[in-house]
Amino acid sequence: MLLVTTKQMQEIERHAIKTFEMPSLLLMENAAIQTVKHVIKMLNGKKRVAVICGHGANGGDGCAIARLLHSQGFFVRVAFVGNKKMPPTEPANEKPPADKGTFTDTFINQRIVSKMGLVNKSLQETLLFADVIVDAIYGTGLKGAVTGVSVQAINYINSRQVPVVSVDMPSGVEADTGHVGTVAVKATLTVTFEFAKIGLILFPGAEYAGQIAIEPISIPKESAVFTSPVLETVDNIKKMLPVRHARSHKGTYGRICVLAGSADMPGAAMLCCKASYKAGAGLVNACVVDEVAHVIKTSVPEVVISTVPHKNGEYFDFAAAKDSIDKAKIIVIGPGIGRSSRVKNFVQQVIQYAKTTAKPLILDADALVAIADNLAILKNLQAPCVITPHPGEMSILTGYSISQILENLVAHAQDFAQKHGVITLLKDVRTIIASPNGRTFVNLTGSPALAKAGSGDVLTGIIAALVAQGTNAHLDTAAAAYIHGKAGEIAAENMSVYSVTATDVIDYIGSTMLEVTR
Repeated sequence: MLLVTTKQMQEIERHAIKTFEMPSLLLMENAAIQTVKHVIKMLNGKKRVAVICGHGANGGDGCAIARLLHSQGFFVRVAFVGNKKMPPTEPANEKPPADKGTFTDTFINQRIVSKMGLVNKSLQETLLFADVIVDAIYGTGLKGAVTGVSVQAINYINSRQVPVVSVDMPSGVEADTGHVGTVAVKATLTVTFEFAKIGLILFPGAEYAGQIAIEPISIPKESAVFTSPVLETVDNIKKMLPVRHARSHKGTYGRICVLAGSADMPGAAMLCCKASYKAGAGLVNACVVDEVAHVIKTSVPEVVISTVPHKNGEYFDFAAAKDSIDKAKIIVIGPGIGRSSRVKNFVQQVIQYAKTTAKPLILDADALVAIADNLAILKNLQAPCVITPHPGEMSILTGYSISQILENLVAHAQDFAQKHGVITLLKDVRTIIASPNGRTFVNLTGSPALAKAGSGDVLTGIIAALVAQGTNAHLDTAAAAYIHGKAGEIAAENMSVYSVTATDVIDYIGSTMLEVTR
């Protein structure tokens, strides 16, 4: 599924209007027709609809919806939010504004419902009348927080215990980011047109959108010309997964060197290794300190273990790990490895060596902290590099606050990926996977069950396995995010969102792979 920005959607509509001479009023009418279908279904035999309109294009859609519902025998009342003067019903020769496009279309539809006597000046009376409310206040036009009378209007809508259908976007949610500044309409259903808008998918906007219906409004497919990268959801996983050949051996599916864990966090390495095997890796070599080796031996006997000298349970000797790195197809470094100066030096030595040997890297957790003050080390890598920060680690890497990162996950992931030439998997309830070339995925799978220690280590193991087997590290990383999230969902269905541990998620990787490959 493609997700578009407001600007991209405007470009598509302009192309249809200019190239194919489609009247913008026709597009507004088609949007209304598609929405009316859903409103009637939502009414479920009831008859009264309140349509709450702004004075922009979204309000024009709302007026057209009101007219169509009225013509089909429903009892409709329209209320306007904002201080703009309504178009007069008299004299009959009153003309719309001189500016062209959607403002003229809005004026026409406002004028019609006014002449039909559907407008009620009291917002509260209109809302109390309704069996279903149609929210057509802002649509995709909102930037920043809702202010003024709109705050009260949205609060009134949310206080009514009736279904709400939002047109294109729930009012109060930014279409490009999902950001909610003050208040937003809590929709039962959002009907959006041609393509889903990013803010319907990202949180917190996704919490306000309810169910999402994507409806066509007769825009020619030739008008879907994108001048900037389009965000994509992770779909069709079966085609994204590496092929398993009948004639193959463990070497066919990649040897992974895992540099992870410490005396304080031995489980991180174990979880990463076990998840890699479950996701199809051919051979996993854990190059670890003694305390970690003991945990892996008793939990994942399939792992090949190499031990390295350590001080206080932490890595420090790159030379001792070099043989394991040389034999590997891909290097994983970071989960639970520690944050001392010794570890920092070790991580940077590994990355520098990976440049000379052109080995793919997965940098997670403590490895990201180790390079935060030396991001130049990422330049001139000869093989794909995947980083997997959560918002806190992204804050350390970029200097932006966590709240700033959460407000625009996509932009921060894309900016880092392009600036530093690495595949950036930015974790959240909707994980973003951005590549240096601008192509970006958002993953929709997942569950609150994954909000447990060790969950990120499992994801890193899955990423390593798929990258080791695959041919496109960006697609492999996106597929890994999907599988990780889906495994969490399946585990929660069987165990509850409270009880799932990272080990449980690993146990459901197999069920997930079976489901997505059928």
